[in-house]
Amino acid sequence: MANAYQSTEWIVDTAASTVLTTDPVSVKGIRWVGATTAGHTAVVTDAAGKVKWASVASGANYVESDNLLSRSGPGPWIGLVVPTLASGKLYIEFQ
Repeated sequence: MANAYQSTEWIVDTAASTVLTTDPVSVKGIRWVGATTAGHTAVVTDAAGKVKWASVASGANYVESDNLLSRSGPGPWIGLVVPTLASGKLYIEFQ
């Protein structure tokens, strides 16, 4: 499957250093589903490379869901990149 971009949710299954958007984005939440192995990592950064969200899987079939509205700091993120996604999919929800 390729990455899928819809208006309020993106599904990312392929990591890349490519900036997915340079637009300001307000991320409401991130859900990581289907990590296959303990130690696998997922990282989301802004366009400047500042880590905005990161996680490490504790085992197979790992699932994590975070509401970021209260943690993402003031204002929107400027751009979005998923440079690391060892396994599984990220569901990124926007306001």
